Amino acid sequence: VVFLASCSMAPREEPTSTDKVHWAQHAKEVALIEDWQIEGKIGIRSQNEGGSAYVNWKQSGGSFHITLSGPLGQGTSIISGDPGSARLDSSEGSFISDSPEKLIYEHTRWQVPVRYLLYWIKGLATPDLTITNITYNQLGLIKSLQQGLWKLQFDNYKNAMDTVLPYRLKVLTDNYKATIVIKSWSKTNLET
Repeated sequence: VVFLASCSMAPREEPTSTDKVHWAQHAKEVALIEDWQIEGKIGIRSQNEGGSAYVNWKQSGGSFHITLSGPLGQGTSIISGDPGSARLDSSEGSFISDSPEKLIYEHTRWQVPVRYLLYWIKGLATPDLTITNITYNQLGLIKSLQQGLWKLQFDNYKNAMDTVLPYRLKVLTDNYKATIVIKSWSKTNLET
């Protein structure tokens, strides 16, 4: 059992239009947040199926530990790793791959672009894909973004971890939709 220490940072209040951010400075500050944790829920729909899970994602630098679980902890899967390797542990066993995306897809049939979500979850564009469209809300934060085949919508920004972070994110393609609703953001460190 790994003990993970974290200090919870519950959302303060929603920022107001007078709290407009300077985008370049905000993006730089948020990009420096490398040790974080979110708790919430993810819902995914494709043409043929859909599902939802509770998500607990701990990120420390390049290392991640993502727990996906159904109601009352049923069907729990843990995906952990770093940029070059990933491991999935579930009731079906343990599986290893060079990509968390491959593992998640092979065992859930969900397309979850983990390497891009590292940025998107914080309200940033990923440097790995070209931005083809971007709009900003009244606070100067990303409202919608298109990178590659992925279309994103960011809602419900709140103050957390000494900055402003999204609490709702939609990730869409022509035949896929994921909605991530974040209940809390906190600072964490996987090594403790």
